[in-house]
Amino acid sequence: MGVGFVSGRGLHGVVGLTLLPFFLQFLGLGLGGVLGQGLCGSALGVSEVEAVRYGLVSEYYLYGQLFLALLALKVTYALVLLSLRFMYPEKDPPFAPLVWRVGVGLSGVFLALFLLTRTLPLPFATPLGPALLSPAPLDPLSLLMVLPEPALLWLYLRYRP
Repeated sequence: MGVGFVSGRGLHGVVGLTLLPFFLQFLGLGLGGVLGQGLCGSALGVSEVEAVRYGLVSEYYLYGQLFLALLALKVTYALVLLSLRFMYPEKDPPFAPLVWRVGVGLSGVFLALFLLTRTLPLPFATPLGPALLSPAPLDPLSLLMVLPEPALLWLYLRYRP
């Protein structure tokens, strides 16, 4: 067994914690009344054109789409990590530090965006010009989705290449 970032023992924990917020978001579809809609909110399953046409757009719709894109990037990153594990089972690839930095960056952006959208007024375009919204609502599912990020960052620091 290797002792690097990609070939080390911590990779399974990194992949699991990276995928967890994505799967937790699906709880918002079935348990939205109890747990809330999560970070992606009403952006799941509805295109922007349909949302505008049927009046489903809330002010936080675009921020939900941003979190949805970020979750998709995190899932892609986790799948790349698993692929690299199969390609380099004994030792890390020469570009392991770059792969590590991308993971730290994704996790850091996810955590920072959560903190910013839940604490600061959010800019939003209206027909009358730019406006500031109140911070996005904080629901239990959003907290559950962001809870793994500090542990994930700790794993990144522990298994730094």
